[in-house]
Amino acid sequence: MSTTELRPNEEDLSRFEMRPQEIGVKEEQRRSANYKPNIWSYDLIQSLTNEYNEALYELRVETLKNEIRPMFDQVTGVDKLEMIECINKLGLLGLFEKEINHALDDIECNMMTYDGFKEDIRAISLCFRLLRQHGRENSPDVFINFINENDNFRGSVSGNIEGVLKLFEASHLAFEGENILAMARAFSYRKLKDNIPDMDDHLAKQTSSTLELPLHWRVQWFEVREKIDAYAKEVNNNPLLLELARLNFNRIQAMHQKELKELSMWWRNLGLMQNVSFTRDRLVESFLWSIGVAYEPHYSCLRKCLAKVVTFVLVIDDLYDVYGSPEELECFTRAIVRWDSEEIQYLPDCMKTCFWALYDTTNEIGRDIEKENGHNGALPYLKKAWIDFCNALLMESRWYNNGYTPSIEEYLRFAWISSCGPLLSSTIFSFGREEVTGELINVRKEMENLVYHTSLIIRLCNDLGTSRAELERGDSPSSILCYMRDANVSEDIAREHIKNIIANTWMKINKEYIGQLPMLQVYAKLVTNMARVCHFIYNNGDGFGIQDHDTKKLVKCLLIEHLRM
Repeated sequence: MSTTELRPNEEDLSRFEMRPQEIGVKEEQRRSANYKPNIWSYDLIQSLTNEYNEALYELRVETLKNEIRPMFDQVTGVDKLEMIECINKLGLLGLFEKEINHALDDIECNMMTYDGFKEDIRAISLCFRLLRQHGRENSPDVFINFINENDNFRGSVSGNIEGVLKLFEASHLAFEGENILAMARAFSYRKLKDNIPDMDDHLAKQTSSTLELPLHWRVQWFEVREKIDAYAKEVNNNPLLLELARLNFNRIQAMHQKELKELSMWWRNLGLMQNVSFTRDRLVESFLWSIGVAYEPHYSCLRKCLAKVVTFVLVIDDLYDVYGSPEELECFTRAIVRWDSEEIQYLPDCMKTCFWALYDTTNEIGRDIEKENGHNGALPYLKKAWIDFCNALLMESRWYNNGYTPSIEEYLRFAWISSCGPLLSSTIFSFGREEVTGELINVRKEMENLVYHTSLIIRLCNDLGTSRAELERGDSPSSILCYMRDANVSEDIAREHIKNIIANTWMKINKEYIGQLPMLQVYAKLVTNMARVCHFIYNNGDGFGIQDHDTKKLVKCLLIEHLRM
């Protein structure tokens, strides 16, 4: 189905439309979300120091890379798989991209000739996951050898718990209709759940974590420091890989700290928070989001632009959800649609400030993209994305103000757009090379289904994490409430239904990613990473609204505390 069919039409947008009238709302009549103040001060951010951006460390990285490269030719079979997996979890994929691609070529051609490979559920599961993870369409028929005459996994598989864990991870790279992988997921989930009480503490913790959130749905860079620390404790670790992992982490952290300082200065100079009190002040968390999407050094400009967009997504979302009256929001939306300040003259000063800050920042991002890529043309796409975003928020506001609960289908027709997925995707695509963004390949057209599926996950994860707090505040309906009303079921059943939609949507994402042309898979990965970030942000509640839980811990690990060499 084309995303054109999934977008709201003019009739949808005109429902509950309010006619212009005199605007006047007393401040005491406005709602409040009671968000806590920002915990990351300007002075703290500006005080961050890091010595690992010096040329001395860059030379050491190159030396270590040259010493490690020959190891790819020194290992074969399953050992080569293990080496790729190790490099992956240590955050070193970008340093050995050429070597890993060559290794995967060899594995793809010769894996069935490796000694004992056909009977090793752990090795086959790892191989399958790595190949699909790197954009290769490997057949799930590799698992047929483990199926018995009753179409179940053989009993011998059950005794290999680490193999079952790898099978569970591999099953999450399934496409729709791959029944053997659906069987693998159900079988491995059941076996792992049943065996947790008999596992040692380390394996039990690892298994519980994986069952809660599979590896494929996680942000790799968010866990890299933990993986490096764990690798350091392994008896047979490779000292060269360990040193390179620590050094690479500290060098990337130094770059991220420099970018955060620049963003912090931009945010303070913008002066928005001095004039707006109703919204979340979450610059650091917004930057963390952009790191989750694109942590690699060459994405510096993209990271800063994404962080600015996410910061404004929170502001504008709060303006529609919490602050603006129905009449004010109609005027504000018309101003965005026309990209013209004439409509805002009767709005409160803080809403005028929001409009001008968004207007100036969007134009600034357009100039930054032009400077980075050497070509222009991004600004019309960015404007269109903001217009779509605000129109979707406006409809949700109309639902709330009219006491209307839409069906789940109607809700999702707007909610995938208000998720901010299309807005952030438009920013990502604007950084494409000319040969990709020009007439040769219309990246936005090629990616529209992937953007839709990713945006759907962003919205549904958000709803799972925030719906209870939003219900208490009386905010607009979520997917959970809509399904509860549609199906006349409890909240718990509705939540399970939403989780099933997420799981099924991931299968569509897997197919879309592998189906992209090789030159477009890099953009597909960035878009898909947005879904992974949302799994983290909303896994234990609202990671934007509440700063002092997992989000705070991760900020400290990735942006403040160095990794000891």
